[in-house]
Amino acid sequence: MSLRVESFLARLYVDAGARQRFLRDPDVVARRYGLSEAERAAFVAIDRVGLELAAASFARKRAGGRRRRRLLRLIERLARG
Repeated sequence: MSLRVESFLARLYVDAGARQRFLRDPDVVARRYGLSEAERAAFVAIDRVGLELAAASFARKRAGGRRRRRLLRLIERLARG
């Protein structure tokens, strides 16, 4: 998988606005991102439900990481007294 394809997929996972624009018109958005015809065809055929589920899963993981870091900082502060 090319770096451009990986970058585009990552953007779709983390950027809700980009994902919604893509879901409305995947070929146009993929073309603007500079993907080749074959790459665009693959994205046009993407599992849309799977894309949304993966994006939601990644968002929960990111949020969980922030909560854990806040909790650890609180514990450290309490331990210092």
